[in-house]
Amino acid sequence: MKKKLIILFFIGGLLSISSCSEDLDLGNPNKLTNESFWKTSADLESGVGTIYNALVDNNNAGYWEIQSMQLKENRTENFIARNDVPGRYAVATYKNSPSTAETTAIYKTLYIGIFRANQVIHYAPQIQGIDETKREQLVAEASFLRGLNYFCLVTEYGSVPIFTDIVTNQEDYFKAKSTEAEVWNQVIADFELAATSSLPENYPAAYKGRATKNAAIAYLGKTYLYMKNWVKAEEQFTKLVNNEGTNGYGLLDDYAQLFDGKHENSKESVFEIQFSKVGGTIIWGGEPSQRTRATTMAQECAPGEVGGWFELLPSKTLLDAMLQEKTADGEFDPRATATLAWNYPGCVYYKADFATKFGANAIWIRKNQNWWNNDEGDWKSELNEYAMRYADVLLMLAEAKTMQGNVAEAAPLVKRIRDRAKLADISMVGWNQTQMMDEIMHQRNVEFAREGLHWYDLRRWGTLETVIKGSLREGYNNFSAKYNYYPIPSSELNNNPKMTPNAPW
Repeated sequence: MKKKLIILFFIGGLLSISSCSEDLDLGNPNKLTNESFWKTSADLESGVGTIYNALVDNNNAGYWEIQSMQLKENRTENFIARNDVPGRYAVATYKNSPSTAETTAIYKTLYIGIFRANQVIHYAPQIQGIDETKREQLVAEASFLRGLNYFCLVTEYGSVPIFTDIVTNQEDYFKAKSTEAEVWNQVIADFELAATSSLPENYPAAYKGRATKNAAIAYLGKTYLYMKNWVKAEEQFTKLVNNEGTNGYGLLDDYAQLFDGKHENSKESVFEIQFSKVGGTIIWGGEPSQRTRATTMAQECAPGEVGGWFELLPSKTLLDAMLQEKTADGEFDPRATATLAWNYPGCVYYKADFATKFGANAIWIRKNQNWWNNDEGDWKSELNEYAMRYADVLLMLAEAKTMQGNVAEAAPLVKRIRDRAKLADISMVGWNQTQMMDEIMHQRNVEFAREGLHWYDLRRWGTLETVIKGSLREGYNNFSAKYNYYPIPSSELNNNPKMTPNAPW
């Protein structure tokens, strides 16, 4: 089912080739796109494919590839970074700088995605012989993806430049930063366009993973939530939650099925990043046609005992949070055993008894790890990553209601998350805003551990510095509000005469 979409990404990736032999009579290669491409519906479709491709580009720190995924977690209290990759370790211990290569690469790749989206939006009107509904849908899809890239930029870097059209001259290329408020407004504009377009609410199986109208609505709600506009956030999330009968969203009964590779693009998937063992065999480097559409995240996080690189290790702090509450039957919270492997009775990890192979005190990641397998030598994984799950929508709606004082209306939404985890039924009657937010904060931490949301939750709740310093995790004494955001890269500051650092960098 995911093969067709990934092939679209692969074909689209060919557009990123920007050079060719001077001996070939092809004219100026920089004019190849303008004069020889953007002629047909297939060209426009492939152009959209290039935007998706940037999200998973392992060579340039795609936002859902191994490097970016690790950086989302290794600066929280829940994970510890190995020190063999200096840039990642610097981020994890709050010693990174504007010249840190990894955060520079993320910045660059998010703008690559924006550049590709702008191309689709710019050239779409000139395509001949295309169904008008299809044209509108592809433009809306590109707008959603542009909005997603700007959402990531503003949440990681704060104030950044805005580009909404192709760059045709040097004057357009060098832009000053827009304010954070202006970037958020651009995000809203892009998501609103997609949310009110003729994009389908769902795709047939062969096209699962593409952006839908419902994904745009969900991200529009998330944008308003991050902006603390609780009323508008609730308005968007309610559109989804009140229409489960038609949009098909819901929670899987078994939490572990979300990460077993057999239930991908399920009713809980709002926007899911697709990986597949198609394409070439190369992970890093090479031409787009040579690269795999798989990920090596499983090897990055696996123990050395099975050939892994142990780049991201869960902390005792995370395990303690996972064990804070047991099920109504006195068992471990199923989210704990689906997310982590540790020394508990009967724990099997990579086909081995845990304590015997990994030690009595070890803690390892189980979520998205192919832990049921141990095929050393080929670590390419096709396990998808969730950009947004429906559980996230439910908890964000609960938060929007709670922050408006509607605690009683939030309770049933939180109960759905607790019930899926088989936790005891607790009475939330009479809870105040603080009590409900404490519960939502805990449930979000346990529900989405390893999925790259926790850092941004802590920051928007205003608890980031307290949590980091209170955890005594490695580098905690280096932390200050300076590290809430990544700095604008040195390369951007040096090359763009209109660029200035963001405070307090």
